[in-house]
Amino acid sequence: MSTPIESELLEELLARCALQDQAAFARLYQKVAGKLNGIAYRILNSVDTANEVLQEAFIQIWNNAGEYRADKAEPMTWMASIVRYRAYDRIKFEKRRIEGAQYKADLESFDSIESTHKTGIQMCELSQELSNCLSILDDNQHKSILMAYYLGFSREELAMHFERPVNTIKSWLRRGAERLKQCLGQ
Repeated sequence: MSTPIESELLEELLARCALQDQAAFARLYQKVAGKLNGIAYRILNSVDTANEVLQEAFIQIWNNAGEYRADKAEPMTWMASIVRYRAYDRIKFEKRRIEGAQYKADLESFDSIESTHKTGIQMCELSQELSNCLSILDDNQHKSILMAYYLGFSREELAMHFERPVNTIKSWLRRGAERLKQCLGQ
């Protein structure tokens, strides 16, 4: 994919990125952004979405540069795989949102979704007891449980919405479900 000299330079830049060298990161970006953006565009067929995925991929590259292993893959191959995985994740995310968009849910405006669906919850004739149990949960547990189990958002989508790690979201959901189970006496 690249010449040995280019590979050595990219390896060096990745090693310096692992040491939080911002100048090396800028140089790495200048060297490979065009190729990586092309990969994202070929998968996504959208300039805007490819640019977003490229930005996410470079954040991941910056955060994980210390994990790059030259004995496992060429630097360009490693970075291209990050872009590809990000692009395929975006396709899956969009597909889930379209398939599950019975209520056209938008992560950025959950508060309006929640108020709309409070009526929906009542219309679905959930028992008053369940509504009472939901109200005793803390705000993050309450919202994450509704978004995950009622609106169908994935843990990754919740992590993006709440700007928290996926493991935190999993804990909120598990603890919230346990509290609901206890409250409902099951």
